[in-house]
Amino acid sequence: MYSLDRLDYEILNKIQENPFNIAKIARELKTPYHKVRRRLNRLLKEEKVAKVYAEPIYPKLGLSTVVFVLNRRLENDIDTTLLYSRSKIQLLGGRTLLMYNIPRKFIRDLKRFVKILYGEDSIVHCGIYDRVLVGRKDFKILDEDPDEVDIHGIDIGDVNLYYQDSAEPLDRTDLFIIKKLQKDATTSITSIARSLGISKQLAEYHLKKHVMSRGLVEFNATLFADLKKQPYLILLVEFSDYLALVSTMVHVVKIPFTSSIFLSNNEMIMYIGTPINLTLRLMRLLDDLVEKGVIIDYKYYIQDPSYMPRRYTISCIAYRNGAWRRDRVLRALRRGEIKLREELNTLLEQAHLNDIEELY
Repeated sequence: MYSLDRLDYEILNKIQENPFNIAKIARELKTPYHKVRRRLNRLLKEEKVAKVYAEPIYPKLGLSTVVFVLNRRLENDIDTTLLYSRSKIQLLGGRTLLMYNIPRKFIRDLKRFVKILYGEDSIVHCGIYDRVLVGRKDFKILDEDPDEVDIHGIDIGDVNLYYQDSAEPLDRTDLFIIKKLQKDATTSITSIARSLGISKQLAEYHLKKHVMSRGLVEFNATLFADLKKQPYLILLVEFSDYLALVSTMVHVVKIPFTSSIFLSNNEMIMYIGTPINLTLRLMRLLDDLVEKGVIIDYKYYIQDPSYMPRRYTISCIAYRNGAWRRDRVLRALRRGEIKLREELNTLLEQAHLNDIEELY
């Protein structure tokens, strides 16, 4: 695996601030432009050890995050045919994690959909999260000995907590741009405009005035962990003291190999793949919060490294005429289980031919 050095960490730190202006990053780092560009190409394209992406702020988009942990697996990916799918991860112990971003009004249908596929008694955990804690990763930590990292000393100046209050007005052009930036935040405006079939000026207007100025995304970077050395964990926490928990987790969310943190009134979920020393320190921190009464209990599940997770970008198709709509699967579900299974079989056949549009 490609070994990163301090310049790589500095570039990844900077590119989260503005992925569209590499020349500015080079000036701030006092490094020749061609060297920064070459490093980025190596990290993102050649060695593929890192990714720069846009994190959609789902509460502002009118979407709740729904997570299921299931006690069994399906032999196919029929559970991801729903356009609101976000990810599917296989866990050790024959379990499955499904994550969806979906309007609250469709959640009852979503639960029924999962129960039809997996069985009435299949759901080990179902969490509905309408808040998200997002922070740019601090790659300078990777220069330090994990045993010496002071979690509470991490700068949290750019960590934000978003609530689902009222959704921002959207159009499908905004969502298409978000979708492209989710895949690769270094994608050029020209490339986005070409994909949309509109002018560069119009694409830039939507990006700056609709997506960026309203804070519909935050930029982040991630490194792909070596699963043999750093297994990914799904961490589920039930807490009693919301403010005390958040005041700790704003530091944790800055650590590389951690996901954004999704919260409800009394639960949180995150995805971590930190080096084992640091993972153990995080576990000790959680144990300390249990002793203090901040956390009632926590569980963790380990990602099965033999299965590559399926991850999906935000759906543009499901948004029409200023509102999120039921997709083909949810419409079929409302007509009954037989109609649903007929629709799923049709979608599976299409997926084998085309792969699913949302997958990346």
